[in-house]
Amino acid sequence: MTDYLDVKTDFADTSVVSAIDESSLWSARFARLLLDELELQRDIRILDLGCGAGFPLFELAHVHGPNCTFVGIDIWPLAIARAAMKLRVHALSNVHLAVADAAHLPLRTASIDLVVSNLGVNNFADPPLAFAECARVTKPGGRLALTTNLTGHFAEFYDVFCATLLATNLADRISTLDAHIAHRGSVESLAKAFEHARFEVERAVEDRFEMRYLDGSAMLRHQLTRFGFIDSWRKIVGPDHERIVFAELERRLNERARRENGLRLTVPMLYLEGRRV
Repeated sequence: MTDYLDVKTDFADTSVVSAIDESSLWSARFARLLLDELELQRDIRILDLGCGAGFPLFELAHVHGPNCTFVGIDIWPLAIARAAMKLRVHALSNVHLAVADAAHLPLRTASIDLVVSNLGVNNFADPPLAFAECARVTKPGGRLALTTNLTGHFAEFYDVFCATLLATNLADRISTLDAHIAHRGSVESLAKAFEHARFEVERAVEDRFEMRYLDGSAMLRHQLTRFGFIDSWRKIVGPDHERIVFAELERRLNERARRENGLRLTVPMLYLEGRRV
């Protein structure tokens, strides 16, 4: 069955941002890496780029304390509205929020000591321009620290997806699938992006975890899949073929889960930190 293809996510619906805000397990794994690796400093001004509904922005503000100033920026107005509501509860007078594009930051040149971004880079419409803006607003000697998932993310799923395209006579879509997989980047490509934007890489910490599902049916209906991934997978296939392809994809994932006692998908993570030169 492909009933999950009939569930549409309206990102202009306030209840959607509420639901996404409550499903933080995905971003929490990357935020843990950020919080574990980031050096805490006094009396600095920090930008959280792509702060969403406030995680890990508010946690960073709490652990740094009141002598640091924070700016949270996101392009999604409803997420910022949600963060503003929560900010009143957190009672953090040193946190400020704004709706803005990462490629056009409403900040003065050389006004930020530290830029952080948890899972932001894969969602920037123009990553090189976003990195250039980070360099513009960061003081010389300031830092940029991000976390992201790398190429190799969900490798087990994409192997089955590729086989499904071949089995459904859509081999011509494999190049599109490959491009989709590659857009996440590697340690090397992200380090080059840092260097091109005039950030000298000082630390690169890799880690990984597994997403576990009973089977493919559970995975394809999971809210993380619906909110974060399935629309891009559907674009690879196209509307004329998606029902046939996803039915076969689900069947093959379920078959793999039966053989392997569950479906396990690997997620490689990276913490990358650079200093503005």
